[in-house]
Amino acid sequence: MKTCIALILAAVFLSACGNNQPGSTTNPQPAAGSQSAPANTGSQAAAPQTTTGAPVEFIYGGITSDKANISYKIKVNTTRPIDEVHLALKEMDSQGKAVENTTVVWQNIVGSTRRPIENGKSYEDQTALDPAAVKAECSLKEVIFKDGTRWSPK
Repeated sequence: MKTCIALILAAVFLSACGNNQPGSTTNPQPAAGSQSAPANTGSQAAAPQTTTGAPVEFIYGGITSDKANISYKIKVNTTRPIDEVHLALKEMDSQGKAVENTTVVWQNIVGSTRRPIENGKSYEDQTALDPAAVKAECSLKEVIFKDGTRWSPK
């Protein structure tokens, strides 16, 4: 699983480098506040990240009850076609030391088939945690649109 994530991140990085040409613009939408919600340790509900005015609303659900994944919900609030949503994930051990600090790339892949990300829909998903992680923080990092422009909370 780690190898797969590393390959996806490498592909995203190379793609981003290739698309970072002069004349490329970022999305001119106003920035929204970004706060990481505390990790859910089972029964506690995590507070949603504030993304008012954002193209997507990100709600971090915390660590699942089996302690193997984090859960989250993404609600699309824009008519602009979205290619992918990037999430910042920080995993920590019991002493609070970072075990993993990475970017999760969400693309609405269901049953190995990539599906469109549609306006007005909400999507729920999970991402696997490192076995050593007991705490996790996840927040909205950026939204990549089909036309190559990007939006990120400030």
